[in-house]
Amino acid sequence: MGCRHCHYYLNISYIYENDDIEALLSEWKRLGAKGILLLGTEMEEHDIKPFTRCGLPVVLIDNYFETLSLDCVTINNLQGAYLATDYLIKQTHAQPGYLHSAYSITGFEERADGFYKAIRKNGMSTSRSVVHHLSPTVDGAYCDMKAVIESGDELARCYFADNDLIAAGAMRALSETGYRIPDDISVIGFDDMPMCTYITPPLSTVHVPKQYMGEIAVKRLAEIINSISASHVKIEINTEIVKRKSC
Repeated sequence: MGCRHCHYYLNISYIYENDDIEALLSEWKRLGAKGILLLGTEMEEHDIKPFTRCGLPVVLIDNYFETLSLDCVTINNLQGAYLATDYLIKQTHAQPGYLHSAYSITGFEERADGFYKAIRKNGMSTSRSVVHHLSPTVDGAYCDMKAVIESGDELARCYFADNDLIAAGAMRALSETGYRIPDDISVIGFDDMPMCTYITPPLSTVHVPKQYMGEIAVKRLAEIINSISASHVKIEINTEIVKRKSC
């Protein structure tokens, strides 16, 4: 929608770990590309540097690096995690636990900051929050949470999860071992994926306006293409809580 509004065609390419990025960028330039929208959710700084050197305008989506001079459109991860954790506390009157991704992603670290900020703002000690490191997939989180439960580790009364996949996998493990959600343990996720309404109970989560993020990213890229002296900006898109039945 954003590209149509700005009168550009959108070509979608998938990049894999062993691809020759320099050759790919050269081919894009040969074909007349005017700019790049780079979905960088799981990318590291060294993955992005070839794009900053290619000579084409770039807008990075869903990631941000302080050391790179680059335009970014990101989720306000800190705000979303803060809202979710504060909501958990208000609903359960208990210290939230954290279902943290075992895989390091910049956005997840920002969500961790929001989680701990809400803990402190509610007068709780961050050291008392139970933290489980789970794989950021449904099956991986399920297996990891099942192992946590079977080991007899302490469980929290409620949990904030880094994403909906982790939340869904953990809920499955908890339910299979006799815990009732939300009666025994409440869970809230992040991303508001379509699956949230299909699992039992439906998952409370943090809604991210993904389509709006895409439109804003295209608009910003068009501005850069048409302005030689454009300064770099970081645009953060705020989130909101979607209240369902898991809390």
